[in-house]
Amino acid sequence: MSPNPADNRSLWGIAWMSFFWSTATVMVFTLLPTFLTEVLGASKTKLGMIEGVAVFLAFLAKVFSGVLSDYWKSRKPLILVGTFLSIVVKSMFAVAASISWIFLARSIDRFSKGVRSAPTDALIADLSPQHKEGSSYGLRYMLYTLGAVFGGGIAALLMHLSPHNYRLVFWLSIIPAAVAFLILYFVVKPPAEETEIKQRPWHWRDAKYLPPIFWKLLGVSFLLMLARFSEAFLTLRAKDLGWSIQMLPLLMVAYDIVNAGISLPIGRLADKYNRHKLLLTGILVLTVTNLVIISIHAPAGIFVGMLLAGLHMGMTQGLIAALIAETTLPHLRGTAFAFYYLTSGTAVLIGNSVAGYLSDMMGGAVGAFWGGAVFTVLAAIYLMKVMREPSMQVSR
Repeated sequence: MSPNPADNRSLWGIAWMSFFWSTATVMVFTLLPTFLTEVLGASKTKLGMIEGVAVFLAFLAKVFSGVLSDYWKSRKPLILVGTFLSIVVKSMFAVAASISWIFLARSIDRFSKGVRSAPTDALIADLSPQHKEGSSYGLRYMLYTLGAVFGGGIAALLMHLSPHNYRLVFWLSIIPAAVAFLILYFVVKPPAEETEIKQRPWHWRDAKYLPPIFWKLLGVSFLLMLARFSEAFLTLRAKDLGWSIQMLPLLMVAYDIVNAGISLPIGRLADKYNRHKLLLTGILVLTVTNLVIISIHAPAGIFVGMLLAGLHMGMTQGLIAALIAETTLPHLRGTAFAFYYLTSGTAVLIGNSVAGYLSDMMGGAVGAFWGGAVFTVLAAIYLMKVMREPSMQVSR
């Protein structure tokens, strides 16, 4: 965190803003698939099409918003636009009476998330002192994940008190979205001191100034993201092992709690010790996770696998962002995160396709984790190669 009180207040503001973003989002999207299929009568094919277009728009928006935040030399306006759109779209879900209306709302919602994501990550780096990025990103991801747990709990409680009243939950999700907007508007401010962002003009050719280590880290991240297929495969594996559908949400709660609990401690460690070694440890944890899930045959085993998966996410998510921030010139941070989101999105789409193919080929969700094990080993090998390079020997 920053020793400057104004910057420190802004970093806390971003963290709590992320909490309420996540709360609002999860309140809607834990229920949206069921709402689409049971209330509006959408087929699984239409559900998949809606999700696919939404994911594409989110990644597209992340790329352009990151670059624009560097070009305009201002992060906050784009974050405000994305946050305001997320408020508007919650009411669209609440009044939706057709699949087409949900398709439009879902697309706008993912676009709004994309608009705010890369500038937010870049702003955290702008506000954080050098070598303190790990704590800042760790705090942000901890509260973001806790927001998901909180939002899921609220949605479950509301549906228990008023069964099948999806629209009530959608309307109430506007409240945390509005709180996030107010925190952003009143609490989050640009860096207190003039930075290189304001001093240097941006041009698309400046991408060549992103250092070699940045591109190598993107390579590591790409291989790792191939193994970051959807958590749906974890729940499918649990179902294969005998978990009831009603108990599956408990797995995700355990996953999110471990993820949130480890994010800040790992961020603080990353400010004191070698970040690349910590990232390598996190990748190895995912390798072990895949092997555990492959080898288990008892229902309780998947619970251990889910805890390990949450541990991996908490160890690596903020750490990768901190590594990108520390290897990038200040006036190119938005662009750097745009490239990160572009490669990550591509890898996740490929990884999910491979996971699905392997699951079908091997007759069960276990196939996805064989692919995950291979990709994590490749990511670990490549990262070890990068770490042995002479330029890396002076790293913390």
